[in-house]
Amino acid sequence: MMTQALGWALVDSLWQDALAAAGLAALFALLPVRAARTRYALATLTLALMLALPLATAVRLSGTSPWTSDVVTATSPVAPGPELGLGPQADPVAPTAAAPVAARIRAALEPALPWVVLVWFGGVVALSLRLASGWLVTRQLRSVGTSFVPDACREAVARLAARLRISRPVRVLESAIVQVPAVIGWLRPVVLLPASALTGLTPLQLDALLAHELAHVRRYDYVVNLIQSVIETLLFYHPAVWWVSRQVREEREHCCDDLAVAVCGDAHFYATALLGMERLRVTPPGFALAAAGRGGSLMGRIRRLVAPVQTEIFPRWMAGVVAVTLTLGAGAHLAVGTAATGDGGGPGTVTIDSATVDSLIGRVEALRNPEARHEAVKTLGSRRDPRMVPPLLAIAQHDGDEEVQHEAVKALGKVRGGAGVGALLDIARTHPNPDVRRKAVKTVGDVAPPEAALGVLERLAQRDPDAHVQQEAVEALGHLGSPQAIAPLARLARAQPNAQVRDEAVEQYAKSAAPESALVLLVDRLANDTSSIVQVEAVERLARLPDGLGIPALEAAARTHPRRQVRVEARRRLEEDR
Repeated sequence: MMTQALGWALVDSLWQDALAAAGLAALFALLPVRAARTRYALATLTLALMLALPLATAVRLSGTSPWTSDVVTATSPVAPGPELGLGPQADPVAPTAAAPVAARIRAALEPALPWVVLVWFGGVVALSLRLASGWLVTRQLRSVGTSFVPDACREAVARLAARLRISRPVRVLESAIVQVPAVIGWLRPVVLLPASALTGLTPLQLDALLAHELAHVRRYDYVVNLIQSVIETLLFYHPAVWWVSRQVREEREHCCDDLAVAVCGDAHFYATALLGMERLRVTPPGFALAAAGRGGSLMGRIRRLVAPVQTEIFPRWMAGVVAVTLTLGAGAHLAVGTAATGDGGGPGTVTIDSATVDSLIGRVEALRNPEARHEAVKTLGSRRDPRMVPPLLAIAQHDGDEEVQHEAVKALGKVRGGAGVGALLDIARTHPNPDVRRKAVKTVGDVAPPEAALGVLERLAQRDPDAHVQQEAVEALGHLGSPQAIAPLARLARAQPNAQVRDEAVEQYAKSAAPESALVLLVDRLANDTSSIVQVEAVERLARLPDGLGIPALEAAARTHPRRQVRVEARRRLEEDR
């Protein structure tokens, strides 16, 4: 009977799907957190297996009621058949002694199976209505409250789609309904951008988030998410199914984060874009795939992107063996707990677990007194722990007090191994407060390796809207002490529109370059720069060249330079040299 088969399939799925989830937990203990694609594939296959197991059971039992037959066979008297002849009749078999325990349990459960199926069916209908309503709402997002985006945004989407090798056409629209970037659709995908994202994020930040949405398109995540929702509806009664489904969503976001980082090239900058988007976040519709993600905490994703991989106290394969053993012996939940706490310290050891790191920002923000927040951030910085980079970055970006932001920037510069350099570069590029950007630029010049900082510092020196930040970037280039900084300093000394920034570039170039190279640039600036400030600086630096290398140029300037101020300065320097 179909009802009996379906009922037994639902009952058996309780232990079958629990074992499948326990196996996934054990495999996750074997795999590193950053192996997002492998973890996603395993979680997706496990979710599909959790649906296939009860389906297979129902198909196998359909049309028969084998458990009832077993019970009847085991508990009924055995009558002699015709082939036994005229011998004495066999004694009946004692029912309670011969019936297996499992058969007796199934016999007790079988009368309740129709009710089990009825309750399950009611739950499926209710959740199906909810699923259908969510799908309809998502469909309406394409046409309700949408408008065209600027041409620059469409060009950015086309450029990013080409880099991600997406062959399908992708539309991009501005939406008055969604609050974070989201993608809907499969055959004709549409990326929806809120107006606040177009105005509240920098173009580079918006590109990073668009790359995340296009990663969903490339991976056909909309279809997988739809199938996943159907499985959740059919197996709504099983907590293990919801746990595995949550792992699928978390690892899906991690996969898209990795693709977005590969496109934008900087994990710290992408993390900053996520933090900027968090201010705009609301829960997206069920079928919309948003950069904020519906699975996993934002801070967990950022920590995975920017925090260094922690050294393992014992091999990961050993943790997996322990997890499997405990799963078989004591249940999946104990295995997961042991795997999660396998690297705990002894008595007196101070450890910082994931929940603590995720709550640090909330704890600091809960302190209303800025001085108290300042001290809290200073305490975080004193740890010099690379795991403190995500909370310090968030505080530097979003705290309401400038002094607290400055302290967070200072703390990032103290993190061991230069792990805070990427966060400092993000702050220098994107922070709305020029004083905080200037502090970040100065710290970069003190702690960053040249290969990481050169390009960013030169762009800031050329394009930052604040002249003081530009000057600080030029000074930071000089402090890098790298031969690679010579060419950017020369370009800035000749072509930067702001005279004060050119003045700083002339000074840093003269300090960093070989004397003969410095002489060439200083003579050029003395003769050709349009600002007397830069020309006077060139005179000062010529006077400081070793072995009197700049004396002939000073003598010529003292006699013939068209600006009196420059002639006077050149004569004063010559007199001091005598």
